[in-house]
Amino acid sequence: MERKELNNKIFSSVKWASITEIAAKLISPISSMVLARLLSPAEFGVVATVTMVTSLADVFTDAGFQKYLIQKKFNSDRELKESANVAFWTNVSISVFLWLIICIFSDSIATLVGNPGLGSVISFASISLVLTSFSSIQMAIYKKKFDFKTLFFARIIGAFMPVVVTIPLALLGFSYWSIVIGTVATNLSNAIILTVKSDWKPFLFYKFSLLKKMFSFSMWTLVETILLWMTSYIGTFIVGRFLSAYYLGIYKNSISMVTSIMNIIAASTSSVLLSSLSVVKNNNHEFGDILYSFQKSVGLLLIPLGTGVFLYKEFVTNILFGSQWMEASMFVGLYSLAMAFSILTGQYISLTFTAKEKPKLSVISQILYLIISVLLLLFTVQKGFIYLIIATSVARGCFGLINILLGKKYIGLSPTRMLAGMVPSVLGSAAMAIITIALKNISDSIGWTLAMILICICVYVAVELIIPQSRAIIMPIIKNTAAKIKKFTGLRKHNKNEMSK
Repeated sequence: MERKELNNKIFSSVKWASITEIAAKLISPISSMVLARLLSPAEFGVVATVTMVTSLADVFTDAGFQKYLIQKKFNSDRELKESANVAFWTNVSISVFLWLIICIFSDSIATLVGNPGLGSVISFASISLVLTSFSSIQMAIYKKKFDFKTLFFARIIGAFMPVVVTIPLALLGFSYWSIVIGTVATNLSNAIILTVKSDWKPFLFYKFSLLKKMFSFSMWTLVETILLWMTSYIGTFIVGRFLSAYYLGIYKNSISMVTSIMNIIAASTSSVLLSSLSVVKNNNHEFGDILYSFQKSVGLLLIPLGTGVFLYKEFVTNILFGSQWMEASMFVGLYSLAMAFSILTGQYISLTFTAKEKPKLSVISQILYLIISVLLLLFTVQKGFIYLIIATSVARGCFGLINILLGKKYIGLSPTRMLAGMVPSVLGSAAMAIITIALKNISDSIGWTLAMILICICVYVAVELIIPQSRAIIMPIIKNTAAKIKKFTGLRKHNKNEMSK
């Protein structure tokens, strides 16, 4: 694939992926904001434990085949379809088996995770395993072909499910059941839409030699995904065992909300970045250029976003959750800072490991991150909630540092180029912090807080336009946007004149 053609596909994919993630992630926090006012932190704690069980089973359902299909260069379309078929039937078989196991031992599982009596909830929630097995391979093929437009429609419909299902059920008093039922409805809609619109449909074909070939790569990806689950839910397990459901709800819901906000930017680029890196994986120069370009460009949005949430953490927490969640404000702020750094380094560099077909590096990374997380959480969990949230945020930042070191040694990435690309964003964010510290004592009203946020945005943009490195990224976007606005207004004026004749 020529570089120009690749760039065009990247641009189109980023456009649709960005629209998808922005729309979905805007809808998700809004529904979460409503639910946070309808359900208590303790009820969110119950949902967290149920999700912990179902998400672990879902790890085994995918078995790492999705990443294999995305990054593998197939010799023909037939080879791709046959591999997809083997992956599909394997996923379906595993998911049905795991669902039956969970249903049989649901009461024991509920007791193990610290919520006896929730066996029926876990059994029902696990229906999602079968549903996601139908959409997982379809999603991989869409991403493989840079068809993010189709994924957009499926994701948007799924994003509206909490609005039309979860919130009404919560209003009717269904408690945590409302979230569980809403999740199943979302997975059902994804499975139906992606299967119906796909050119590829599963057929009766299976080849164990293909499975063996796929699993030789997917084995390490599966191990990595299990470790990802452990790093994502080890905090949930530890907090659930040592603290109350109230603190578990605050802990998990804060992480989920911050991740959802950050992923408005990050998730829209990660899939495109992986697909792009996989295409040029044998060209180290282009490989590095694409990664550094993504880090630099996304950092212009992600770093000030994390800084802004930290600077206005009480205001943001009150908006997102309501007054009963104010104890979460420090966690929301600190974790936002840590996530901004972790996404640009840890998450993006992990994609280079996959693109270079070195999944063992991701496994090593997750093991080191897991060890650090467990040690910090066990050391702080009984000292107080504030120490726990600091430890969680520090551990998240360490994930980025781990991948920087691994990327330098085994992929040949340059930490200097990475960090240098983030300097403009850091300088602009520092200017935001100075302005906030200087002005925050004038008033604590909502109006003044909103005014300070607007001032911070203006100051940040001004700083970035002064710095040549960031100006080179921002100005083409401004010019392109201005040209489109001019074209749109000119078209409207022309149509108006035609109608008046």
